[in-house]
Amino acid sequence: MKKISALLLTLLPLACLAQGQADTVQLGQVTVTATLHASTRNETPTVVGVVDAERLEAVSAANLAEGLRFETGVRVENTCQNCGANELRINGLGGAYSQVLIDSRPLNSALSGVYLLELLPATMIDRVEVMRGGGSALYGSSAVAGVVNVITREPLRNSAEAANTTRLVGGRTADWNNSFSASVVSDNRRAGLFLFGHNRQRSPYDHDGDGYSELGLLKAHMVGMRGYVRTGDYSKLGVEYHNLHEFRRGGDRFDLPSPMAHISEGAEHDIHSGSLKWDWFSADGRSALALFASAQHVDRQSYYGERHDDEPFGNAYGYTTGLTANYGARFSHRFDRLLFLPAQFTAGLEHTLDRLSDRTLATADTLRQQVGTLSAYLQNEWTSHRWTLLVGARADKHSLVASPVLSPRLSLRFAPSDHLVLRTGYSSGFRAPQVYDEDLHVGAVAGQLYRITNDDSLRMERSHSLTASADFCFHLGDLEADLLVEGFLTRIDDVFVQELLFDDTLSGYRHYERRNADGARVGGLNVELRLAPTALLQLQLGATWQRSRYLGQGLEWDEGRFEHRMERTPDLYAYLIALYRPVRGLTLSLNTTFTGPMLVYHTVAAHHDHDDKHSHGAEVEQVVTPSFLDLSLQATYRIALGDRTALELTAGVQNLLNAYQHDFDQGPERDSQYIYGPTAPRTLYAGVRLAL
Repeated sequence: MKKISALLLTLLPLACLAQGQADTVQLGQVTVTATLHASTRNETPTVVGVVDAERLEAVSAANLAEGLRFETGVRVENTCQNCGANELRINGLGGAYSQVLIDSRPLNSALSGVYLLELLPATMIDRVEVMRGGGSALYGSSAVAGVVNVITREPLRNSAEAANTTRLVGGRTADWNNSFSASVVSDNRRAGLFLFGHNRQRSPYDHDGDGYSELGLLKAHMVGMRGYVRTGDYSKLGVEYHNLHEFRRGGDRFDLPSPMAHISEGAEHDIHSGSLKWDWFSADGRSALALFASAQHVDRQSYYGERHDDEPFGNAYGYTTGLTANYGARFSHRFDRLLFLPAQFTAGLEHTLDRLSDRTLATADTLRQQVGTLSAYLQNEWTSHRWTLLVGARADKHSLVASPVLSPRLSLRFAPSDHLVLRTGYSSGFRAPQVYDEDLHVGAVAGQLYRITNDDSLRMERSHSLTASADFCFHLGDLEADLLVEGFLTRIDDVFVQELLFDDTLSGYRHYERRNADGARVGGLNVELRLAPTALLQLQLGATWQRSRYLGQGLEWDEGRFEHRMERTPDLYAYLIALYRPVRGLTLSLNTTFTGPMLVYHTVAAHHDHDDKHSHGAEVEQVVTPSFLDLSLQATYRIALGDRTALELTAGVQNLLNAYQHDFDQGPERDSQYIYGPTAPRTLYAGVRLAL
C-alpha cells in the first residue's frame, strides 16, 4: 500500500488534465441522462457510462444488446433457447428493475421490452448512456437498478453510408446484416433530416444436433427518421419516427408451419414509434422550455406450442396489442447565483399511459390492462468548478398504487483538483405491480389456463441506493488515463413473488397470486480503467464484484426449499476492449468478456411447462455454471476515396475460444430456459461499409 500511495503522490503533480479536456479517455463526452441537461461526463454529479459509435464499431455490435455487453456493471444474456429473449441486468438486478429509454422517453412497455435489446439496430444509435443506481427521481417506476438511455442519431451534415456484415454462427449458420443511412442539412442549417434502414436475416442454429434450435430464426427490418426545423431564432421543432417489423421463431421443423412442429416458440412484431418535441430558449440562454409527446404501438402475433406426433395440429396462437404514450413539459432556468452557488433549476410534468390487450385462441380469453402514471419532478443543481450539489424529487401517481410515490435524490460532487473527482449519492426507486407477465402469456397461448391476481395487501417494491466513487485522471508524457472506482449498495423492500394458490392437474388450471417477500440486497464494487499509452493504442477495462442476496428466509425455488442467492447473478464479471492503430487506416481490436460462476435452475420433467419451474411432477435442480471467457478479434481497414468518401473493410471472429454452453437440454421435453454463458458460439464475420 505504501508503494501504491507513493506512486499516486508522484503522479498527482503531473496530472494537469482540465475537466473535459482528455478526449482520448472520453472525459469530455456530453451526457444528458443524469441531470436532464447537457453536461460533460467529468462534471456530472452521478457517474454515467457512455457507449458511443466508436465502441459499437470496435465490438462489431449489430444491435443494442451486443453493445451493452461492454459497459461496466451491465450484463446481457440470452434467457431462452426458443424465443431468444435477451435480459439486461445492471448492478446485479434483473431486467424488470431497469428502465430503457429512447431519447429520454419511457416508451418500452412490458410488451415491447421482452425483445427490445435485440430489436434496436446500431445503425440508429448515436450513443447509449447508462446511469447505474436508482433513477426513479427522474424517470419513475422500474428505474431501480439503473437507466439505459438510447440517444438516436441526428442530422449533422450532408452524408450517406451503406454497410453489410455477414456472419457465420458456429462457422456454418448465416446471419446477414444490411444497413443504410443518410443525412441532409439545409445550407442555413435551419432544417435537417436523418434517414436510416436496417435488415437482418439469421437462420436457426442447432448447437448439439438434436434438431432443436439454440438460436432461433430471425427476420427483421427497420426504417426510421429523425429531423428538425428551427421555428425561430430561439426555438426548434424535432420529429422522430421508426417502424420495426420482426419475425422470430425457435424450436424444430423450420421447414413446416409452426402448428406442425414438436416445439415452436415465436412472435411477429410490427412496432411503430414516433415523437414530437418543441424546444424554446430565452435570448440570454438562461431559460429553456420543452414540450414533448411520444407514442409507441406494438402489434404482436405469437405462437408458443408443443405437439406430439399423435396429436392434432396446435392452435397455440396469441394476439397482443399495446399502446404506450408519454407527453409533458419541462422547464429549466440557470441562475448566476442561488443562495451560495450558480445553479440550474429544472421542473417537469408528464403523463404516461400504457394500454395492453392480450388474446389467446386456445382459451378464447382476453387480458386487458391499462396503467396510467401522472408525474411531477423538481431538481436543483448547484455547480462550481469544484463542487456540485444536486437535490431533486419526483412524485408519481401510479394507477396500480393507492397513494402517490415520492422518490427523492441527493448527489454530491467534489473535485479537489482537476484530476480527481469524488462523488456520493442517495436515490430511491420503486416498482409498481402489473398484471401482464410474458411467462404466463407463453403458457396461456399454449392452451394452459392461468389467472394471476394481486394480494389485497400487496405493496409496491421500494428501493434505496447508495453510491460513492472516485474518478482519477492523469497524463504522463504520452500516457493518458482515467480510473474510476465506484461502490454501490441497493436494498429492495417487499420484493414481488408469485405464489401458486391453486393447481388442477386434470384441467391444467392454475391460479397465481402476486405477494410481497422479505426483500433483497445488492452491493459491490465497479472498477473502470481507460488507458491510452500512446496515440496508437487505447485500452478500456471494466470489472464488477458484487453480492446479490434475498433477505429473510430467501426465495422459495422449490416446494419448501429456499435460496438466498439470486439466479443468474455472478459475483464477478468483467470486460476488456483494446484498439491498436499501427498504420494509417488500419485498426486492430481485441475485446473480451469474463463471466464468473453463477446459480441457474434446471427443470427436469417428463412433461415440461415452459413457464413454470414448480410444475407438478417436475424436478428442479440447482446448477452452478462454470466461468466463461469470450474473446473476439477484429481488423478494420479504411481506404480514403476523397475528402469525405471512404471504404471500410472489416473481418473478425467472435468468441474465438468457442466458450459456449455444452450441456443444453435436448429433445422436445427440454428446459429451454436452461441457457447461460455467451449468447453465441464461435462466429466468423466480414463486413464492408461505404461512407459518403
